[in-house]
Amino acid sequence: MDLSTIRVTTATGTVELTPDRSYVIGRSREADITVQDTKVSRRHVELAPGPDGWTARDLSTNGVWSEGARAKQFAVDGEIRIRLGGLSGPEVLLRAFRPVQRPPAAAPRPKLDNADAETMLAGQGRRPVPGQAAPPVPAARTPEPVGAGAGSAGAGASAGGGAGAGGGAAPRPALGGWLRALPTLVWLAAVGFALGALVALS
Repeated sequence: MDLSTIRVTTATGTVELTPDRSYVIGRSREADITVQDTKVSRRHVELAPGPDGWTARDLSTNGVWSEGARAKQFAVDGEIRIRLGGLSGPEVLLRAFRPVQRPPAAAPRPKLDNADAETMLAGQGRRPVPGQAAPPVPAARTPEPVGAGAGSAGAGASAGGGAGAGGGAAPRPALGGWLRALPTLVWLAAVGFALGALVALS
């Protein structure tokens, strides 16, 4: 949060002060800004920088006047005209602005790397939760032995021949084939869900 400079304009000119220390306006030669007038005290006004901006503080006997009223201490935000020593005293123009507080930047979203993508594919589109076991992966289908298939086919042929000879039996239902293909269908559905999740997160 950066504090801006303060600009002080008197009858003798304009001075711009940096916010590294306090400054004094008065009649004394030791003052940072000198205003020669009998109504002005040797140390009349102090201009002090702070976290919330510049503050003007009255150090005098005759006072500091702003907008027709005496002001002991006030913040300088924008342009303020003051009178030193009374309503008819010398005029001083103060110009400064309070620092603007910027909102904190939002934290960036974490990027999905290749390891996370592989983990999501293996876990059916879900990130592993710490402390929990990873979701099960569908088991691969084990091919049947060649001999067993041939034997089953031969047995089926024999059974079919016998049934045909016996008067024609009903055909075998196809439910067994669907049950064997079910793991493959579940795996394909999981891969599709994981790809959809990756597209939504990217």
